[in-house]
Amino acid sequence: MKKAIQNIYTGLSQSALAQKAQAHYAAGRYKEAADAFKELLKQADNPEYRWCLADCYLQRARTMAEKGMFKEACVLWENYAACGPEPLQGRDGYVIWLLAGKSHAKAYAELASFDARRLEEDYPEFAAYLGALLLAGMSELLSHLPEDAPLCRHWQSVEQALAALRSGDREACERALKNLPFRSAFRDLRTVLKAQMQAGDALDAAAMLAKIPQASPYRPLADACLAYRRQGAEFVAALAALEYQQRRTLAHAGRLTAKQLNLLDSLIKHSAQLNDKMRFNLVLQYRELFGSAAAQAYCLGALQDYPAGQKDYLKHFAVTDPFEQNRLQALLYERDKKFFDAAFHWERCLEILKRQRPTHDKKVALILRHMAEYAPCRDAATFLADSLEYDPDDRDTYLALLALYQGRLADTAKYQHWLEIGLARFPGDTDLLVRAAKSAAERKAFKKAAGYAKALLKIDPVNTLAKQLLFANHMAHARRLLKGEKFHLVEKELQAAEGLSVDKGLRRQAELLRGFYRWQAQDKKQGLQLIVDTLATLNGDPLNMQFQAHMEAGLLDLPTVALTRALPPVKAYLLSAPELQCLIDSLEYYDEQLEDRTCLFKALDKIKAPLKNSLPWLLGHDELLLSWCQVLAQIGYYELLKHCTKLLNDKRRKPLWTYYQILAECQGDAGRMDIMAPYHLHIALEQARTENDRKTAILIERLLDQATGLRNPFLFEDDADDFEQAFDDDPVDDLFGHLPAPLMQRIDKGLESLMKKYSSEQFADKMLSDYGARIGRQRMAVLLMNEDFFWTMAYYAAAEALKLDTGVTIEDIVKHFEDDTPQFQLPFN
Repeated sequence: MKKAIQNIYTGLSQSALAQKAQAHYAAGRYKEAADAFKELLKQADNPEYRWCLADCYLQRARTMAEKGMFKEACVLWENYAACGPEPLQGRDGYVIWLLAGKSHAKAYAELASFDARRLEEDYPEFAAYLGALLLAGMSELLSHLPEDAPLCRHWQSVEQALAALRSGDREACERALKNLPFRSAFRDLRTVLKAQMQAGDALDAAAMLAKIPQASPYRPLADACLAYRRQGAEFVAALAALEYQQRRTLAHAGRLTAKQLNLLDSLIKHSAQLNDKMRFNLVLQYRELFGSAAAQAYCLGALQDYPAGQKDYLKHFAVTDPFEQNRLQALLYERDKKFFDAAFHWERCLEILKRQRPTHDKKVALILRHMAEYAPCRDAATFLADSLEYDPDDRDTYLALLALYQGRLADTAKYQHWLEIGLARFPGDTDLLVRAAKSAAERKAFKKAAGYAKALLKIDPVNTLAKQLLFANHMAHARRLLKGEKFHLVEKELQAAEGLSVDKGLRRQAELLRGFYRWQAQDKKQGLQLIVDTLATLNGDPLNMQFQAHMEAGLLDLPTVALTRALPPVKAYLLSAPELQCLIDSLEYYDEQLEDRTCLFKALDKIKAPLKNSLPWLLGHDELLLSWCQVLAQIGYYELLKHCTKLLNDKRRKPLWTYYQILAECQGDAGRMDIMAPYHLHIALEQARTENDRKTAILIERLLDQATGLRNPFLFEDDADDFEQAFDDDPVDDLFGHLPAPLMQRIDKGLESLMKKYSSEQFADKMLSDYGARIGRQRMAVLLMNEDFFWTMAYYAAAEALKLDTGVTIEDIVKHFEDDTPQFQLPFN
């Protein structure tokens, strides 16, 4: 090793070696630093190098001691003592390490060098450790200390206190403890003994023990005392933090049996990963400890979370109750994911419980809600609704129904129905009031929305949503008054809106409407200037200013020529990302207040050219463009939506972009989808599921559900149950079903690429161009009107593009369809 070290440092100058040594030392690599400093000291006896070498030994000694390597720590400390300057550090630790390493003779010799009378003052922690060793039975330490040393004198008081405590003489114990001064090495032991005497007041005892520092040698003893006072789960948790021997001592003190000890050890051993199965099996194994009735009750309840334990349950406990028999069978089927069979047995359970109404109504409701967890959406909604007949006061069930009818089921009428029932049951519930206010606003029922908002403000005076809804209601009323030329009432509504303590942006909206009021009813020049000034404070760009001006003027049926001239031009303006976000916020703000979106569309028409020009510069802002697509889809402005999604899909295809592009192409009407659109949607759906994008998957599923009358013969396996097949025979299967599965999978991949490349019209033109001369253009055109023929040809073309020999010719396909004389339907309508 020495040769290796010499080889490392050979050729290094003294300055370079010194730099390397200091770098090791600064980084805490004390072994490498020590080797380097030793080499330096061979070249020159530098006091600084010697001090650094000594400190390296000391730090390594402490590291070894922390690892429990006490003998190695002692050797390193002795190396430190050989070259370190006086006074030496860590002498107290050295003695402790010697004692831990069973080198008692050395330890006692070193202990003799301490001033025993000043031990507790100079080395208080060391003195505390020596006192703890005396308490542990190392009485020979006393012979190596002067008889008049404070530690010896205090030990006599400790012995008296312990003897008194064992005999139950608390007064004598307290008298002995009073002889221990505040700075005694036994001060933490005194706290432990005083806590032990607080038998009737557990809180006081716990507070006293909590004062003992973590570094004190008496901290483990304090933890053991605290654990002894615990019960149940707290007792197990407290024991888990103790060492094995401490646990055994406490178990012995608590008179635990061998079986109880084994259970305790099992709980502690597996406490970190204790799951339903392990708990169930432990209760079965130690059921004699818990009592048969208690064990059976626990295991029966645990079967809900651990249905696999049913066989063991039936093996150890007799089941004669028909209800329990059916319940266990239902859980068994649920474990195997046989939910239809499980439902049969749950129904039997319900029949039994319903015979004893209303005693078991709560159980009936709970079973119905449990069945809803595994049922399809519509069945789940039925189960939840039925459960409310038996337990109508379960607020969470109303919220679950509302989530279903707002989400997957998307049934506005049912949503409103259950919202009204929920509000009737819980009129002061803020969640339901918020939903009711939003629902009324979406239905443009502004008076109802304002009523719910007022109710919300009574319960929650600072509710932001309620204030915004009331503000919108005042603004809508002010516009109606302005249109009806009831000018004397307009200012009153505007002041009421501004008095709601809303944010500055909304207050400026009221100021903008005040400008239109003055423009129409008072001074046109002054009003126009107020409109322009307010629009400038509301928007930082001319495009948003023009949009808002057109919106407000349109809502009041006012001409916009003068406004357009007074505002900055927008023809060549390009929106930045923050400015597009402002436009999105404006669209959402106005859409919430409008019953008819005609005005919104007209305002967008005025600025759509600069909007289209701005989008190519914003293609790096995915989240922003997602918000833009969402708001355009929400208001139904499909021209801009189609433009945006085409740009996005040209850059990078994502399931959500595909969804919005197809939604724009069919203008929100799934019945108008292109023949290839369902296929592209299924590709996007599969990708969304792979990426765990649940929100996008739900949007796509909902659009596919709406696509009645359209059929995709190439469904993914997971989606096959969601669509009914229009025909019993599958021509693709008839013609290509003989091919092996790997080959079919390759063709499926090729078909996916083909469908991404061509639209339906482009693909039909390609088929006519490639095969029209071969079988006749008119004949091919007529056949392509059949959806099944169209998709079969797509499958054939995908195989051809991959140069795969399927054994199927174009003539075979034509013959198959002409022989079957199919009913034609036009795929491009």
